[in-house]
Amino acid sequence: MKKNIILIHGAGVGGWVFRDIEKILKLYGNNVYAPNLSAIGDRKQLIENKTTLTTYAKEIEALILKNNLYDVYLIGHSFGGAVVSAVVELIPERIKYQIYIDSFFLENNESILTLFGEKRENELYDICKNEGEGKYLPKRLFGKEHPLIKDMPFSPYMEKVKFKGKGKKIPGAYIDCLDSSGFEHLERPKRIMKSRVEDRKWKYVTLDSDHIPMTKSPAREKLIEVLIDLIKNS
Repeated sequence: MKKNIILIHGAGVGGWVFRDIEKILKLYGNNVYAPNLSAIGDRKQLIENKTTLTTYAKEIEALILKNNLYDVYLIGHSFGGAVVSAVVELIPERIKYQIYIDSFFLENNESILTLFGEKRENELYDICKNEGEGKYLPKRLFGKEHPLIKDMPFSPYMEKVKFKGKGKKIPGAYIDCLDSSGFEHLERPKRIMKSRVEDRKWKYVTLDSDHIPMTKSPAREKLIEVLIDLIKNS
């Protein structure tokens, strides 16, 4: 049966990071969407600082409503997981399953910075102030130098969300990429996620990969296998 799948990218990049995975999932006959979240690299919006985590969640909600999608599988990588956790609060009746790839999901009155901890929070504030005009995080934080990697609005990291716990009622899975090289700041939130996944009785899967398995072999193929299995057996 055809599935409705939305792939949500991480910080500083776009839906292009999922292009190979999107292609394979479509070959299986699914409806697959890999949108670009707004303002990433958009100097005007970065400077004006009008983009929040809720902004991104509403963009995905609009995509779901525009295409009249039900039983949606939401898949978020890294920062995109925070977006997933906000979307399931906005429109839970349309979501069937949520999957987090080396990511994090928020709970009530939390921000991404809260999960990162005080040390990393202070580091990011300093970087934003010194390199991002107090409005954005520079693209150097999000991977190697590449024309498709962009600066990232800082305000989505700061927003403390107000959740009613609707997302906890929707089943999910967490995919933990075992190699944190270059992304050691994610180790703390990932420990928190593992505990929360256990509390929610979600599936927990490990992947022999670095933080970005979508863009390189053989990790990409292993990730595709995991995703197809999770979707098939959800």
